[in-house]
Amino acid sequence: MSISSSLKHFSLSLLRLPLKLLVREQGAPSDPKQEFELSNDDHIIYILRTQSVTAIELLRRQASQFQLPSARVTDKKLAVPESGSCLFLNNRPSIFRRSRVNSAHKASIAKLVQAQKDNPDQSFKLVPVSIYWGRSPGKEKSFLRYFMSNVEQSGRIAKFFIMLFLGRQCLVQYGEPIALNSSQVNLDNPPEKTAHKLSRILRVHFNRQWVATVGPRTQNRRDLIDGIVASDLVHHAVEREIKKTGKSRAQIEKQAGKYVKEIAANFSPRMIRFLSTFLTRLWNKIYAGIEVNNLKQVRQLAKDYELVYVPCHRSHADYLLLSYQLYHEGLVPPHIAAGINLNFWPIGSVLRRGGAFFLRRSFRGNKLYTAVFNEYLYRLFNKGIPVEYFQEGGRSRTGRLLTPKTGMLAMTVQSMLRGIRRPIMFVPVYIGYERMFEGKSYVGELRGHAKKQESVGQLLGVRKALKRFYGKVYLNFGQPLALEDYLAKQNIDWSDFQGQAQARPDWLSNFVTDLGDEINRRINAAVSLNSVCLVSLSLLATPRLAMDKQELIAHLDLLMTFARQAPYSEHINIPEENGAQLLDTAQKLGMVQEINDPAGDVISIEGDEAVLSTYYSNNILHVFALTSLIASIFQRHDDVTHEYIANAVKSVYPFLHQELYVRWDINELEERTDQLIQTMLDHKLLFKRGNEYIPADSEAPEWSRLMLLAQAAQPALQRYAMSLTILFSLQPEQVIHRAVLEQESQKLAQRIAALYGINAPEFFDKNLFKTQVKVLKERGWVEHREGIGMRATESCKDLYQSILSMLSIPVQQGLQQAARSLRQQARQLDQVLPDDSTKLVVEDDTEKKD
Repeated sequence: MSISSSLKHFSLSLLRLPLKLLVREQGAPSDPKQEFELSNDDHIIYILRTQSVTAIELLRRQASQFQLPSARVTDKKLAVPESGSCLFLNNRPSIFRRSRVNSAHKASIAKLVQAQKDNPDQSFKLVPVSIYWGRSPGKEKSFLRYFMSNVEQSGRIAKFFIMLFLGRQCLVQYGEPIALNSSQVNLDNPPEKTAHKLSRILRVHFNRQWVATVGPRTQNRRDLIDGIVASDLVHHAVEREIKKTGKSRAQIEKQAGKYVKEIAANFSPRMIRFLSTFLTRLWNKIYAGIEVNNLKQVRQLAKDYELVYVPCHRSHADYLLLSYQLYHEGLVPPHIAAGINLNFWPIGSVLRRGGAFFLRRSFRGNKLYTAVFNEYLYRLFNKGIPVEYFQEGGRSRTGRLLTPKTGMLAMTVQSMLRGIRRPIMFVPVYIGYERMFEGKSYVGELRGHAKKQESVGQLLGVRKALKRFYGKVYLNFGQPLALEDYLAKQNIDWSDFQGQAQARPDWLSNFVTDLGDEINRRINAAVSLNSVCLVSLSLLATPRLAMDKQELIAHLDLLMTFARQAPYSEHINIPEENGAQLLDTAQKLGMVQEINDPAGDVISIEGDEAVLSTYYSNNILHVFALTSLIASIFQRHDDVTHEYIANAVKSVYPFLHQELYVRWDINELEERTDQLIQTMLDHKLLFKRGNEYIPADSEAPEWSRLMLLAQAAQPALQRYAMSLTILFSLQPEQVIHRAVLEQESQKLAQRIAALYGINAPEFFDKNLFKTQVKVLKERGWVEHREGIGMRATESCKDLYQSILSMLSIPVQQGLQQAARSLRQQARQLDQVLPDDSTKLVVEDDTEKKD
């Protein structure tokens, strides 16, 4: 062994004790061997950016944890570097060394390339590894950054202080390995040429990895405020405001500066590190763990794209959980759009330093505020800072995804048109909870109580909720959506608006509406099935929210069978547990009660849990909606043809597609229907006799399970039937206003809920009726003229009969009775107008809301 190697080994020995005492490193990803599919037979070489004995020791410690080759000093005398050898692209900084480039690594890589060529059956892999201390990007104008701009490249003295103060905030980031036997490497070229090319690839990787993990340098807050106020966009708004109000320029610019202070985040790496430590303890106390799925693709995208995270919004914990987990997975925490209602002392300051920027609920009528916010958002995108916002606008109280508020989407598209450095990529995120600490407040709001305003008092009240246990949390990343690709898919030519700061094309409003719906469908496609949601869905299918324990377990197993054999999407997260284990988890979380009975134990839901069960069931309803719809056909039919099933599903599907954001297009529907029918045949829920399908015998347990499956879609079918019943209750010469149809449908739903004991406030949610009336217009099932009213078309009769045929006899009778009552009252309704003998025009285009 050479003297140089001996000195390095001696240095490593001296370092081990202080490193053991001062440093607690964390690896990302959490299991690099599994994520990158590394094998024990792989010949692995670690590549680091800057020469560091500390890095070798940290990698050695990590190797035993991840079962990777132990890191070691490269022996340059060997013909081929040993597995686990460390190569460095740069030398350690020194005042005595003019060049920082370390060319020695190219010779070692050339040896590896030649070895790969000589041994094609052996797999040689270069694994880039980055080490970050504290992950502070630094400020653009900072004296210290000239000495410690990159802690990985700091000298010995600086490294000592870094270890002393940031040793507990050390991240070891593993990059995508480069396999020398892959198509990426041309082994026919001279090894030296290939080694030079690989060296350049690795340097680019480290630069991009730095941006994805640490983020761009932060701007001084005073410079940010002055820059936004002086921007062209805000300048034009100031000019308009001067003409409108007559105030002086100084006054208007001062107001614009106040708006910037109100809006802008004040990102602090120190606050991020504090929150990381605090939240780790909190999550460990109240949750059984945070399960993350489908993050690998996001890591790759973060290097090349401006990421916009778009999660569903179920709880105030959403933004904390997502930022926390991204930080721990080695990605930059995003800047988060938060409602101004959260900007109260002391939480507002904490959130602002954690990356939150605040926006008002409405920008209407305030052009100056709108310009300031647009400019701030544009600067975030252009600087390369990842952004997160909730397109639903607020937390869902029903468990369903809410109709997107398209304001933030429109401003994102406008920023792209204006021109930013990197293309925008939306990342849909599904956040699921087994239990939520806002559960009790949601029950009150669903029952009509007013929402409590966020305040210090409410914050103190959270302490009681945090003493309980809430099971697991699921963070599932859905299929990313590239903004430019989606514009091209919609055949939109946006080149004419490129470079315009205030562009508002005619197509923008409709486009962002479609974009929001598509993102919602991708969020739902990344759903996580968990014990509480599955048990809720099952028990809600029974009249009294109670079920024999063994039958419940069998039904849970059946739901898991459908989820596995006919998966909703490739991004869905399906639990590995069986029905008995899922039920056991739900019982431990206090969601259900078990009643001992000699004839067999009974599982039931009681009290507030009955209302909350509808919330949890709605989280996953879209997954089983089509299955339930097919099963509903057999409530009233003993034998049907494939054509009948396909037509019945196709007629109702547009409502489910819009209301539940089910993912399939209409042209994919038949294939999905066939897949579900085949699963029913495989498990003897249905049988095929000639060209017809028949259900299991009514005495068989499979019949009961088929009927239980049918119940999930019944509330939606009943709502559709209510609006149609009202339409067909009109006299031939009468029409009805859209708003009146929605109101009367809601009243009828409230009455049906009271008569049949439906304990689900979302059953008569006015927004659901708005959605289905919108679908009626889009599909041409009603003739409608603004200001006059609407009435059913001939094609709507077939839809009405198809839906009625999927409902039980008692429900049909209740609707018919209501229809008779409505016919008697129809002429007395002030809002129902006689037809003026003018032919009504069917409007294919729907109202679009920005």
